[in-house]
Amino acid sequence: MIAAFFVSVNLFAQDPPAEMWVGVAVPVHFGKNDHWQWHNDAGYRTNGVSVLPHQALYRTGIRHFFNQHWNAAAGGALFFTRVSYKKEDNEFGQENRLWQEVVHQTDQQKTWRVQSRFRLEQRFFEATEVRAAFYATRFRYRSALVYAPTGKLQVQLADEYMQQLSNSKMKFNQNRIIGSLVCAMKKQTQLQFSYIWQYRSASSSQNIVAIIFQKSIGINGNN
Repeated sequence: MIAAFFVSVNLFAQDPPAEMWVGVAVPVHFGKNDHWQWHNDAGYRTNGVSVLPHQALYRTGIRHFFNQHWNAAAGGALFFTRVSYKKEDNEFGQENRLWQEVVHQTDQQKTWRVQSRFRLEQRFFEATEVRAAFYATRFRYRSALVYAPTGKLQVQLADEYMQQLSNSKMKFNQNRIIGSLVCAMKKQTQLQFSYIWQYRSASSSQNIVAIIFQKSIGINGNN
């Protein structure tokens, strides 16, 4: 599962009750036995229930598959996020991000599978009219149960928990409960539909619908 679902930087009280995320992922496999991957994904997140943009992102990196159970990746990302959910507010703040992750999954040939991912992020926020520049480190752990009754269909239930370190203080950042349906359209192409419940505080939670299109490419002729 591609996990193409991430945080905006607004005050909790500003969060609308619902929004939509749309993304495209194009992983490029290369090297002997496709043990290496160039990770690419881009996304667009709406300003509440509308077509107005709230956030645009691009993430890239290099992944190495050690075996069928373990892989690790590192890379960078750019996020441009509207400073508030007010429609008349047209300022976007830039976040430059570095990320590293380790992923473990059980036997992919089995109908029931378990996936675990630990991701570390270094987040560099540039100054805007409403806040000064700052730096934060975020820790993310995601666990998922996958049911794959056929080779073309997967149902996933996941939980992702995040803590963030900023100004020498470690604080709860958010928690996401994710339900997904992944459909293989044809060879190396899939479409993922997800519902995400995102919790940040007792007064801030969101219902999110996400759609992700993925096309895998093998430069060794394996696509």
